[in-house]
Parts: sequence; C-alpha cells; structure tokens
Amino acid sequence: MRWYRDLYLGPSVSGELPKIRKKAALGVGMVGVYYITVSSVPGNLLDIFHNGMLKQPLFRKVQCKDIVGVAMGKQEAFRLAGTILMELYDKTKGFDIRSYFKEEDFEDD
Repeated sequence: MRWYRDLYLGPSVSGELPKIRKKAALGVGMVGVYYITVSSVPGNLLDIFHNGMLKQPLFRKVQCKDIVGVAMGKQEAFRLAGTILMELYDKTKGFDIRSYFKEEDFEDD
C-alpha cells in the first residue's frame, strides 16, 4: 500500500492515523475504517472500500492501493470523497484525477 503524502482524513480518524497505518501494514482489519483510492477502473475517479476488503485475494490483486483518503464509516467516506473531488475541480477546473495525484506524491508503508 502507498499513502498520499497530504492524505485526506475524515474528522473521526484524524487522531488515529498512526494506529490505522500500523494496523494496515500488519493486515489487521479495523471496524468502520474506509479507504479512498484512485479508481482501479479507467474512466472512474475514486474508489471507496472498507479496509477488510483487502483480505480478499482477488480484490487485493486488482484494487489500486494508492490511498488518498481515510474515513470512519461509509457516510464520512462519501463526504470526504466529495471534498476531494471539489478540491480537485477548484484547483484544476477539471477531473483528471490521475494527473492530480502524481506518482511522486505517494510513499510506501
């Protein structure tokens, strides 16, 4: 997994990030933690999924693991994804998500 350097955080996880990253590196599931990534599907913008999905071999194989946001709960994840997209549009006047999140802006576990 790779983490965006300026990771977007939902209000419920902002103080929990070190613990979340440590558990993610160990492959430990966390109740209620959702990841937002650049979409694995060409033409889509973002993917939102529960961290437990990474325990599924097929999902782990095809899912983009460049995490740009972390939220607690599905609703917070939806709001955070909306915030990311609004910021993307405000800064670029478009939705070219792949050029917005550059390769050098990510760091490994």
